[in-house]
Amino acid sequence: MKTRKNVKGFTLVELIVVIAIIGVLAAILVPSMLGYVKKSKVSSMNSNAKNLFDACNTSLVEMDSEGFDGTFPDGETDITGTGDKFNEKVANYFEGVSKLSTAKVNVVARVAKSTKVSDGTYWGCFPTANSQEHATDDPGSPDSDGIYAPAAD
Repeated sequence: MKTRKNVKGFTLVELIVVIAIIGVLAAILVPSMLGYVKKSKVSSMNSNAKNLFDACNTSLVEMDSEGFDGTFPDGETDITGTGDKFNEKVANYFEGVSKLSTAKVNVVARVAKSTKVSDGTYWGCFPTANSQEHATDDPGSPDSDGIYAPAAD
């Protein structure tokens, strides 16, 4: 007389099928998720550029209202957060400036016209936001209107 054990569990074939299905799903999802990561980093850089723009204009207005008698920034200016009164004021309004590898503002007649920032990989600019397609391209110098513009297709 044969006795039969009730063995519970999955067969090897069932496990291989499940692993194959998971592999196919991962192959479909991973590329789309990478696109979202890049998009979020570009969005973050554009947001940093907007914050820098606001901090620069606020600093310029504050310096003007205080009767600052030194030299105001004019043209393309590096923002480091230290060194002169303008940089220090910008750092007060935008603490994240020290985390950026590049931060520039174009100032015309005591008004910030545009900004561009980078974390070392991705670029953002304001008022014309950088796109995902040109996320790693430096927007270059300001155009004739004083605006940093992302690379065109």
